[in-house]
Amino acid sequence: MSYVTGSEPEDHRADLDWLYRQDKPASGYAGGAPQTLLLPPPTTPASRPATRSPMIIMIVLLLCLTAGAVGGMVLLLQPQSRTAGPDSREPSAAKASDASQVGRAGPVTPTHVKVGCQAPHATDGAGRPVSYVPEQLIDGKLNTAWRCNGNGIGQVVAFTLPTGTSIAEVGLVNGYAKVDPASGARRYGEYRRITQVTWTFANGMSFQQSLTDGVKTLQKLSIPAQAGDTVTLTINASTQPGSTSRGRDAVLISEVSFRQP
Repeated sequence: MSYVTGSEPEDHRADLDWLYRQDKPASGYAGGAPQTLLLPPPTTPASRPATRSPMIIMIVLLLCLTAGAVGGMVLLLQPQSRTAGPDSREPSAAKASDASQVGRAGPVTPTHVKVGCQAPHATDGAGRPVSYVPEQLIDGKLNTAWRCNGNGIGQVVAFTLPTGTSIAEVGLVNGYAKVDPASGARRYGEYRRITQVTWTFANGMSFQQSLTDGVKTLQKLSIPAQAGDTVTLTINASTQPGSTSRGRDAVLISEVSFRQP
């Protein structure tokens, strides 16, 4: 029997004999020399990992779930904002609107005004002449007005609009909103105030508008968009004059407005 010589001390060799064994020749292989095979030393069983307490595992899981829930709530509560950059595919307001309406929405100024009644010129508190021509209905000034003597019921004001206009809002100041620059007199309450009118469009559609007495600014009425180049305003009702002074029995409109969709 042959042994592999190790480096251990002589007196320990017998204790290590179990590490070696001699291979016998395979069957039918004559004269084979004995083969020595070095077997690996037995391994020490790995130590078992310490078993974690179920209570600790449960606490860790609860902490993870709580952290996830809090993070989700923070994301939900944060305001969402999107900024359209130069390469954004989101259309701008101008691109999203109909091409026929781009740049056309807003106020519309009539090209002509025609009336069947007009009061003669008068003078203000300083003796300066005051006119009541119909063009003052659309001059953008509240201290000018068109005037018709009497209650004005049945009087018609006709407006010519630019070609291709579509109107979605009308409005008017239903009295004389002027404050006399010389005397400081407020003219609105001295004359009649219009309380109802009818707007009629070129397509035959009509809309009544009721007006509030005492409102010295534009009173507006939104309507479905109406196409056409003419609109008429008919006075249906007015109040009594607020003053018994001579010349106060008249209806006045300080301003009229039209807006496209």
